[in-house]
Amino acid sequence: MISTETRSTAAPATVHELLIDVDAWRVWSPHVASVEATTRRVEHGWVGATRAFFSPAATSMTVDDVRPDGGYTWHSNVGPWRLDYDNALVPDNGGSFLRFTARLTGPAAQPLERLVAPLSAYGQRRRMARLAALAELVERHAH
Repeated sequence: MISTETRSTAAPATVHELLIDVDAWRVWSPHVASVEATTRRVEHGWVGATRAFFSPAATSMTVDDVRPDGGYTWHSNVGPWRLDYDNALVPDNGGSFLRFTARLTGPAAQPLERLVAPLSAYGQRRRMARLAALAELVERHAH
């Protein structure tokens, strides 16, 4: 499992709104070049496809659960592998604690996960830092 965590001074509700707003993804997740979806807000059962700027093809994603207090779980299938993600969010001392995890299952999943872990963890840290900063900026401009 690949796991990264960070804290934000922004309220969980602010961070959660950015997590479920598909149009905001390209702001805090800079590798996302496009998102194809029927709705622009993530909810349980949401299905879409994202394309990274470095990929010629989109990857499908399905949201398995959206937590009422913040965050969601989703998965993607690529060939014989399944990638399970958890974008967790909980209140933390007046702000938010975020933990993003990714787990790969399928043939030779453990060695593959170890191989991609450094780059994946870097991407998680980058996305989370941008998400936290954007949420804090949204709150500063709301007051």
